[in-house]
Amino acid sequence: MPATTKATQKSKEFTEPVKEFSGTVKENYLNGLEYTFSLWEQNLNAINSHVTQILDMEKEFVSNVNGYYKDFPKDLPFANGNTVDVSDQFDKYIDFRKEQAQAVKSVSEKLTKDVRTQTEANVEKAFSFFGDYLNLIKM
Repeated sequence: MPATTKATQKSKEFTEPVKEFSGTVKENYLNGLEYTFSLWEQNLNAINSHVTQILDMEKEFVSNVNGYYKDFPKDLPFANGNTVDVSDQFDKYIDFRKEQAQAVKSVSEKLTKDVRTQTEANVEKAFSFFGDYLNLIKM
């Protein structure tokens, strides 16, 4: 048997099991990442539902305050001579809080999506480099 064929056979005896093992490691790693991101998304969903509940409670509170103060004058004077519609200010506050919560929600969803995509791409690239390295071992 020629020396090059023997060396090639020896190299295959090493690289083939390592390739199989690295494939298993890659699959397990990707499954672990999937589980991690699933937990992350479930936590985000729980937080978003809590934020929705808080916003609903704030809205109910403002509604109750408006009902309590409905007999007071609509426009309250301030020291600088301006008047402000109190119920309008409460509505602006609720709208602001909704926009604030929506902004945080959209940023967190985008962050989760981007991190997941980038992480999966990095894992694919890392295992691709490892596979390329194993292919260079052939003698």
